[in-house]
Amino acid sequence: MHGRTDELNSSSKSNLPAELAEKLIALACKYESADFLKKDPSQFMHRYSRVREAEAVAFIAANLAFGRREQILSHVEQILQAAGSSPCDWILSQKYKDFFPENQVSFYRMYTNTDMRLFFDGLCSILEEGETIGSYFKEKWAKAIESPFHEKQKLYLHQVIASAFPENCSLLPHSKDSAAKKVNMLLRWLVRDNSPVDLGFWTWFSKKDLLMPLDTHVMQQANELGLINSKSANLKTAIELTKKVAGIFPDDPVKADFALFGLGVNS
Repeated sequence: MHGRTDELNSSSKSNLPAELAEKLIALACKYESADFLKKDPSQFMHRYSRVREAEAVAFIAANLAFGRREQILSHVEQILQAAGSSPCDWILSQKYKDFFPENQVSFYRMYTNTDMRLFFDGLCSILEEGETIGSYFKEKWAKAIESPFHEKQKLYLHQVIASAFPENCSLLPHSKDSAAKKVNMLLRWLVRDNSPVDLGFWTWFSKKDLLMPLDTHVMQQANELGLINSKSANLKTAIELTKKVAGIFPDDPVKADFALFGLGVNS
């Protein structure tokens, strides 16, 4: 299934110095390993053998993935311990409402219990409608790119995903200019295949069409290496960086995420 934007459709050839291109290739190969999972929230989805369960856990982990890694892992773990062996059953039976009482008490940083409830309300609705989360969004994406609106307005899969959640759900970005770092990281997890980290469940979407997740480390390293010249982590910057690294990884641009993130964390 296609639907690439004009920006990403344009042919990309690397204008980067050969030394830099080789460095990024080497770093991506180094950091895209099973060891990457040990300190990364992507580790949680690997606990589950059923696609539906792994997808749901990926949504939970990705949408809490900001701030200190230790705190991210701790808060995702709290949810999964409460959810038991089947997070999907826990969500569908709405037991999350017991775990997240409707109040403004902080659960994680600026996200309150009510914010978390709204997120799980959205996830519950998705699980009720689709055999898998992927099948649900495959249908949504097909309808979105066939609509007349798509001809006038460039559309991205992260926007379709965000639109499936309540507008007042602050965990998902509803601005059309947002870089949607967390959702684009989630898409890396679910779309990219042949990886010890990413699951590759969503075969209906091309990994060529993924956008770089603009993590703080990624932004810093991309600027330092001259891949971009921007302090604004918005959609425009995400497109610019994706185009640049597509010159190195034409069939799999977000493989560069491992290189830039790994370099940032370890430096």
